[in-house]
Amino acid sequence: MTPRTRPLLLAAALLATGLSPLALAAPAGAAAAKYPDDFNGDGYRDLAVGDRTATAGGRKEAGAVVVVWGTSKGLDFTKRTVVTQNSPGVEGAAESKDFFGTKVTTADVNKDGFADVVATAPGEVVGSSHRGTFTILWGSKTGLSGGSDYAIPGGSDSFAKDVAVGDFNADGKVDVVSVGGDYVWFLRGPFTKSGSRGKATNLDPVDGEDIRPALVVSGKVTKDGTADFAVIGEDWSAHQRVWFFRGGASGPVAPPKKYDLPLPGEADLSYAASATIADFDKNGYGDLAVGAARAGKGEAVHLLNGTATGFSSTVRSLTQDTAGVPGVRETGDDFGFDVSAGDTNGDGYPDLAVGAPNETLGSEFMRAGAVTLLRGGKSGLTGTNARQIDYTTAGFQRPADENDSWFGASVLLRDYNRDGRAELVAAAPEIGRLHLFPGTASGPAGTGSATLTVSGLGLGNRPYFGAALAD
Repeated sequence: MTPRTRPLLLAAALLATGLSPLALAAPAGAAAAKYPDDFNGDGYRDLAVGDRTATAGGRKEAGAVVVVWGTSKGLDFTKRTVVTQNSPGVEGAAESKDFFGTKVTTADVNKDGFADVVATAPGEVVGSSHRGTFTILWGSKTGLSGGSDYAIPGGSDSFAKDVAVGDFNADGKVDVVSVGGDYVWFLRGPFTKSGSRGKATNLDPVDGEDIRPALVVSGKVTKDGTADFAVIGEDWSAHQRVWFFRGGASGPVAPPKKYDLPLPGEADLSYAASATIADFDKNGYGDLAVGAARAGKGEAVHLLNGTATGFSSTVRSLTQDTAGVPGVRETGDDFGFDVSAGDTNGDGYPDLAVGAPNETLGSEFMRAGAVTLLRGGKSGLTGTNARQIDYTTAGFQRPADENDSWFGASVLLRDYNRDGRAELVAAAPEIGRLHLFPGTASGPAGTGSATLTVSGLGLGNRPYFGAALAD
């Protein structure tokens, strides 16, 4: 990591892309942001997109984060800001293979009324090795304003492979959990713009053994009001597992509860590709959905229902062979590569978008990709009324180069226009496109959809981008 002093006053300089400049710091608000992704406090959700492959300052794969700004009519694809580690006030410097923006998540970390972006840089050099860091890009009244960089003193390999945020020790301050290598780090809040934070604790090993975490996801699982988190990965026997850490006044409860996923898989962390927590049956407990892609015909979404003490020991799986789910379960579709939860039809139940970026459409479009929408309800997620969204969806103006587009590699469900129905944002990274499908009474629709290219995002004239959507 190349250090750089934080300026006392940020210069009024436009980014090299010619898009919106980073804003100067604004006075703190009186209360936490209403939405965890409203970065300028105007009452509308914004979209943060990470691109680990972006070139910054001539440095290849240095990485970037793009914000598409929300309005009263929803996301405005013409209003965008690009942030790199070379942007004014952002600590650090863009270097080759930092992969800044590999994972992005959002929250009002310092509770000043403006949501912030937490972006990982797992390739960042700390000391003499690529140990990784994460950066908090601070929200303000006029946009993002600088960023503070965080690492573990002494370092640990792959520190920031994935991150999750929440108040896990019930002290009113936002904490961060970071996983990677053989580590699960719990970093206590408060996090400040000066770069300070609370104590860092390594929660691994658990049950006397080290684990290999791939993902971490946070949410309120129990009804005690404190945020919890789940770590997904494998133990040293290559068993694919979930470890549930319940939040509490003394911090995450250890040892955590552990759950075996149905298929042991290989010693390959890409087996657990994605995860999210949502209350799909509206019983007051958060449920865990794990997308298990790249596991041959083991590709599935595994569901663990929430209870008062954690997750149920019964794991239920949905695949493309489940009754009502479109398509056919095939090796290599990557069904479950990314998942996101949101209420798409306004019935009050969260639904689940499931990306399958290697799905072939008929015999014409090879590896074009697709997104399957699974409906929530009183019985939780099921295949009933599931539907598939892809380049053949009515009303969608598809690109000319659908083959090998990987549509659905990143997915996100959010209600950007506040009509009670979530829109679908889906990336096609192999051809450098981001698609927005508007919400309707029957779910996201092709009619009225919009497309933004990687060059339109301000990320250079190239076909590919490593899209990561902030869930």
